[in-house]
Amino acid sequence: MTDQQQPETASNTPQPKNRSRYILVNTLSSYGRDIIDTITFLVLIPFIIKTLGSETFGLWSLIWSFLAFFELADMGFGASVVKYVADARGRQDIERQQAIICTLFWLYVVLGAIVMGAVAASLLFFNQVFEIPADQAASARAVLLIIGARSALYMPLGMFRGVLVGLQKMKVANGYKVIGGLAYFVSVLIVLSRIPDLRVLAGLNALLGVLPMFAMMVHVKAISPELSLRPKHFDRSLVRELSSFSLYFSLIQVAGLIATRVDAIVVKLFLPLQMVAIYSIGIRLSGKADQFCYHLIKALTPVVAELHGADEQQNIRAVWYRGSKLTTGFATPLLLGLALLAEPLIIAWIGPEFKTSVPVCQWLVAAVMIGVIHGNTENILSMGGHQKFLAFSILGCQALNLGLSLLLIQLYGIKGVAMATFISYLPIYVGLIQTKAGRVHERSHWDFYKSTVFPSIVPALLMAAFLVAAQRYRPVTNLMEVAILEILGSMVFAGAFWLIGFNAKERGYFKDKIIKRVFRRKR
Repeated sequence: MTDQQQPETASNTPQPKNRSRYILVNTLSSYGRDIIDTITFLVLIPFIIKTLGSETFGLWSLIWSFLAFFELADMGFGASVVKYVADARGRQDIERQQAIICTLFWLYVVLGAIVMGAVAASLLFFNQVFEIPADQAASARAVLLIIGARSALYMPLGMFRGVLVGLQKMKVANGYKVIGGLAYFVSVLIVLSRIPDLRVLAGLNALLGVLPMFAMMVHVKAISPELSLRPKHFDRSLVRELSSFSLYFSLIQVAGLIATRVDAIVVKLFLPLQMVAIYSIGIRLSGKADQFCYHLIKALTPVVAELHGADEQQNIRAVWYRGSKLTTGFATPLLLGLALLAEPLIIAWIGPEFKTSVPVCQWLVAAVMIGVIHGNTENILSMGGHQKFLAFSILGCQALNLGLSLLLIQLYGIKGVAMATFISYLPIYVGLIQTKAGRVHERSHWDFYKSTVFPSIVPALLMAAFLVAAQRYRPVTNLMEVAILEILGSMVFAGAFWLIGFNAKERGYFKDKIIKRVFRRKR
């Protein structure tokens, strides 16, 4: 992503190669995991709705949204795991690494116990507050307790995924997640078809969600035999250091919670339980797309941090602009295709009774696009010492989203909740976050968008024209046709982007630095 020349010394020469390989392998493993998760998701959602009913699926979605509040107990320590384990590894300080892992483990044990206590207390009011029907009340309490226990166990066990990432073994963590996901997929199809009960689904989810995390803990112990989790290695002096770093990431976590979970609760407060199920389809589709589009942004985060540490401002701007252009170019055909094919996709996937979720999906996809465009701008700020500003900006964005949701749901129903998300993103990301980064690096809005977003506009228009014309010529009726049309539309976009979006210098760069290098390695 940069043209930086490295010093020709034995100690420095391997570093760029190792860093590039780490980014590539872990990004590809994350995409592979996402592809499998998406296929599983596309099959299981309609299966669960058909087996248990849309109202029961609405209850399932509501419980997950409610329990997301307990994720705040993480307090941002998840980010500390990766940062401090990687830092200790870089220093080759095994003693400090052991102390950090042990300290975080016992912090998470305490936080997990708090979560379990809070879940148990919520049993006293959950059914009354959300007006759960009498025939669903007992099931709701049981599922809340089962999934709550899963969330509590996730606290200490889930930490080991962060340890693996810090040890540059994200591909291992992704591997365990894939195995657990496939086991869950097969188990639900077999067991739920024989015992159609929401409590059975919750039990499978809890068991096969926790087991991969336990396997990661065992793996970490196997590759780090010197690691001990005995309480005597708990270091109180590290708590303050870890907390000071995690504070602002905790605020971003709060904002993320509002963005992904609170909408379902708002819908339930104003509308019947079945509408939660309909809204959840739109948010799940847009959420999957969002997750898929962000892997490159996440892969560039440590690169930006390293360049900031070396005060290489020119290379930071190069990563910022080129990364944003590539991320936008990658995300546009996926998100545009999802928006324009939302109706045939949802009808073929779930059924015509869920057609109401189409505008929900489209508005949320538009919001995802705003976030993706500015994803590397967030990197520049968070890794450049402006995490406080970023945290409060994103928190303000979601507070605005919540306020608008409460207003617009009364005017437009569930579509209004999705509209609120998009409307709240525009002023915060464009007006605050992009403005701040532009001031720090002396770049105007026009300069940024001209270099990163404009190259995707003409290819996007050509793709949109193709998809609209294709659907008018031959209506899409099944998922296979949706997939084929999306692939063809993406090919139209990719061809146009290669010719229009890249200039001759950039095409030459990618041919010389990426394509030829890949083929040379294969030979």
